[in-house]
Amino acid sequence: MVEGEYYDVAIIGSGIVGLFISYMLGRMQGERRLKIICMDKEHSVAQHASSRNSGVIHSGIHAKPGTLKARFCVKGNRMMYSILDALNIPYRRNGMLILCTDDNMSALEELQRRGYANGVDRIRFVYGDEVRSIERYARTDAGLLVESAGVTDPSRLAYALYEHSSRSGIEFTFNSTVVGVDKVLNGYRMVVKGSEYSKRSKSIIARLVVNSAGTHADDIASLVGLKRYRIYPCIGEYYLVRRKPYLVNSLIYPAPTFDYRGIGIHLTKRLDGTIAIGPNAIYVDEKDYDDNKFKGVVNKSIDEFYSRASEMIHGISKDDLEYGYYGIRARLAGYGSKEEPDFVVEEYPDNFIHLIGIESPGFTASPAIADHIIGMIRDRLY
Repeated sequence: MVEGEYYDVAIIGSGIVGLFISYMLGRMQGERRLKIICMDKEHSVAQHASSRNSGVIHSGIHAKPGTLKARFCVKGNRMMYSILDALNIPYRRNGMLILCTDDNMSALEELQRRGYANGVDRIRFVYGDEVRSIERYARTDAGLLVESAGVTDPSRLAYALYEHSSRSGIEFTFNSTVVGVDKVLNGYRMVVKGSEYSKRSKSIIARLVVNSAGTHADDIASLVGLKRYRIYPCIGEYYLVRRKPYLVNSLIYPAPTFDYRGIGIHLTKRLDGTIAIGPNAIYVDEKDYDDNKFKGVVNKSIDEFYSRASEMIHGISKDDLEYGYYGIRARLAGYGSKEEPDFVVEEYPDNFIHLIGIESPGFTASPAIADHIIGMIRDRLY
């Protein structure tokens, strides 16, 4: 017998997707008790993009019809509100206003078309006094209102999922990096490099493995021979407006460019009352968070953020802005790409499921992605 600790399911990565998979598996433990472990190379859950985003609950209107992003975002939006209610996590569901000008009307019409094709509820153009009743300081007399969008606290949600998963018997191990994978008779043996204080075995064997390793998902995939995907790490920064919470009521977005820049720098009224401006898109070589390495990269763009914000709302000055935080997106499109890369959900080899390129709207889509993975696990292990 191959030496190591045996599990039915091993999840690599405890970001929001890995946490939702753990949470849903925990809720299934009454059907048939499985031994499940969730591993992460960081010291705790949700240390990367899962806690370093705007907390927006997207509607699915931006996603290209027919894609996994569209399917999982629209379903995830509906699931997310129900789960937040069940876990007693606060949220605000005031909708998203996408600003309309003569120059971007075609982009908004495309968004409306996508929304209808994706099954997004309650999309409509608004004008004049109705715009001002929604966002008094918006620099427009027209916009596209998407009522199903909202905002929550991603860190609070992540820790609630972790606590519920742990109570249901899911095992978590941190400071644990998967550095090798071998196929064995009864599953996969993973070589895990831990901290010097870890007493965990260096080998974990699982019948089924889920790779939800975020920016490192392509690295994990390559360990089992799946090498056609490449993650391009991309920093997204946020500045904060702390002194003028009245400038934004909910979510204000520009018209999208439908390219590598994503959906653009936007304004988010967070649950704590601060306004977040971001994210931008800065491609880097480093996948992990290292403030020393990024000193020459981050916190250099206040003029860009002020310019974008002042194009969307009245009443803001550069002095109102202070640097907030940054996250690193797991992008499947390089700088300058005209592609809109989709999520990758692929099984290779058998019983090794990869989730690659789960960037925005990955937070919103996460419960729907997890639900899909749970279905795959049921088919294979139950």
